[in-house]
Amino acid sequence: MAESGASRRDVSEKWDNPLERLELLAGNETAIDSFLDELEVRSPREREMLAEIARTETLARPDRFLADHRRAVVALESLRRHGFHGSRAASSLGPARAVVRWLVELVARYIVVSYVKSTVTSMRNLYWVREMESQDRSPERTMLRRARRDAEGLVVIMQGRELGVPSFVFAGVLIPVVVTIARLASGFSFDRWWVALIVGLVSVAIGVGMSWILLRGTAMASRRIRHGAQERMNALWRSIGWCREPPKDQSRTLAIVGITLMVGVWIVLPALVALSLTA
Repeated sequence: MAESGASRRDVSEKWDNPLERLELLAGNETAIDSFLDELEVRSPREREMLAEIARTETLARPDRFLADHRRAVVALESLRRHGFHGSRAASSLGPARAVVRWLVELVARYIVVSYVKSTVTSMRNLYWVREMESQDRSPERTMLRRARRDAEGLVVIMQGRELGVPSFVFAGVLIPVVVTIARLASGFSFDRWWVALIVGLVSVAIGVGMSWILLRGTAMASRRIRHGAQERMNALWRSIGWCREPPKDQSRTLAIVGITLMVGVWIVLPALVALSLTA
């Protein structure tokens, strides 16, 4: 009977206090995985969440944290200064290249500034939470307080306008499409084929030009973020530990948008102009 009672208590502790059990298993990944399998935790994200809650340390690599923090600050400072300047695009366009380069840098500025702002805000918030979690008067608490104060300063210093690049680009590409659709809806049709051809060519040129600028600016910003800051931010996040990955920039999203718009203006606009010609 005594053995049966002890067995029931073990089962009760295992199922009623899973977080306490995970804390006891902290550091033993095999034991944690086995216990989570017993609890039938199938979702990878849920397993990751429970493993993070079970951690007993505030920082994964306390001996490297401050050094990685300083290296990340240096990278962000340099990226904010150089990340969207010095485009060499459109070298063959003569005097027009100044305008094109300005537009390319405008797109790159949006991506770089928004990335830096998002990253320093995430750093501050993460440091702050870990500082609250650390033991009083512990070395980790001292390090985190120092880094958190640095991050609070970065949030102020790195403030800047990203500028409304998405609105600017979407307007430049979508206006010809919207105008053509409106004309079709109102029963408008071109009387001469060459007028429809000119309208179609101009509309396609505007759409392709804006898409090209978007892609060049995105490529420039992505390259400089990747070479200038990404490796150091990954190292910092590993030193903090149990916090997934640092923030990502928006270059991939804008690249997809640019490619989609370019395909659209090559296919949709000519089709709309042809419809307005035959209406």
